Amino acid sequence: MFQFNMAISSVFSHSKILFIKFLKMREIGALIPLILIFTIASISNPAFTSLPNLLNMLRASAYIFIAAVGMTYVLCGRGLDLSIGSQVGMSGVVLGVLMVWLKVPVELAVIIAIAVGALAGALNGFLVVVLKIPPFIATLATFYGYRGILEGVTKGTPISPMPENFKVIGLGKLFGVPFVIWFMLFLFVVAAFTLRKTKYGRYVLAMGGNPHSTRLAGINTKKLTFSLYVLMGVLACVAGIFFTSRFSSAQASLGMGMELRVIAACIIGGVSLFGGAGSILGTLIGSMFLVVLDNGMIMAHISGYWQQAVVGLIIVIACVVDIFRKGDFFTKD
Repeated sequence: MFQFNMAISSVFSHSKILFIKFLKMREIGALIPLILIFTIASISNPAFTSLPNLLNMLRASAYIFIAAVGMTYVLCGRGLDLSIGSQVGMSGVVLGVLMVWLKVPVELAVIIAIAVGALAGALNGFLVVVLKIPPFIATLATFYGYRGILEGVTKGTPISPMPENFKVIGLGKLFGVPFVIWFMLFLFVVAAFTLRKTKYGRYVLAMGGNPHSTRLAGINTKKLTFSLYVLMGVLACVAGIFFTSRFSSAQASLGMGMELRVIAACIIGGVSLFGGAGSILGTLIGSMFLVVLDNGMIMAHISGYWQQAVVGLIIVIACVVDIFRKGDFFTKD
């Protein structure tokens, strides 16, 4: 009997430890609301859980997530990029100019567009690392600069139609699942492994947590920071390629406002605004949270204004939780 009681006590003790660890997960702040909203929406409207709607939500989450992966790395490295939306639009316009105006083959046009995205990110990196302009100011400048160039090139008119073989990227499916969702899953695995299991990822987290100590450890933080903005540019461009392919039209307005949703997805998913902490899983949950919230409230016939208000409230809560985690809430200045 005594051994049985000890065994029961051990099980409860172990379960308690696991439960506490579960609650301490950075992603839990977004996971629980996501489950609640999904459950409520499913009960209120059976069409919410239909296969077409689920695939549409995953597709919409994928567009946010692809760009948000780059932002996760940038934020973890104590940076910020406000030019994401403009870079997304840039990739679309580059594709339109190359394929529609200049008749460049699809494969070559995609490669050039990705290279342009890398150059756009490199410019952000140059402004931040070499010229030492604060990330907020530097990327705010390129946010307006890139968008202005796009408007000047297109004169505000869409570039279309896109070649049929290009449309496959955004509209094609494998086993009934859109390509962009498969790419999201692939990117999730690669990005999560890189951030947690490789030197590059550990250096990024270390730099975000304590840049001075990271430099003293012999890590070239300038090159590391520069690489983060290049990565951000490439992933924003990839998101733009999927967007442009799906809608078969290149528009200067593509991606407008996307930077706010991407940053929101990261923050809601537990990525610290102060650097040094975050996860790709949290970013995935944050991306899905935004889409599920939008879709659920639309099906419930709730005004879009309230959707934005709810997202704003969730972001504030996520930031306060992050401050509590750092132990800075009660710290005196």
